[in-house]
Amino acid sequence: MMAVMEMVEVVVAHHERATLRVGEVFLKIDADQARTDVEVEAMALAPIPTPRVLWRKPPVLALAALPGRALGRLGEPSTASSAAWAAAGAAVRMLHDAPLPPWPSSRVDDFLASRVDGECELLVANGVLPADLVTRNRRVAEAALQPSPPVFAHGDLQVGHVFVEG
Repeated sequence: MMAVMEMVEVVVAHHERATLRVGEVFLKIDADQARTDVEVEAMALAPIPTPRVLWRKPPVLALAALPGRALGRLGEPSTASSAAWAAAGAAVRMLHDAPLPPWPSSRVDDFLASRVDGECELLVANGVLPADLVTRNRRVAEAALQPSPPVFAHGDLQVGHVFVEG
């Protein structure tokens, strides 16, 4: 007797990672194991329910599906109750108020500032733009490149990633 084969759903796929759903299991394939390690640790620290890690065999991370149903789907009206939306808001506030993870954050600000400096120098050195225009716009960019406080953030928070029961 042949076993019934479950459908494989491609949840997301791009050059960094692919996530597949097979029944009640999500398989995340990521070439960057450091990113996967941080994700697993962050889920363990989160003060809200997160998927259970079933197993890891690099580059694959297997996660159990969360119980319940998605709060909604992008582009479609939500059928979730107002109580479900209020509970989701409370969970997001709880995550927002949680202590930051103990590892150092990557400082994108420093990287961007260095890159902008280099690009500005090239624009002036190669005569692409006048120096006064580059200088004036570099000052504007500095406002956006000010250091920001670290936060605990979900990189892809959307209604399809929030599950409700009852």
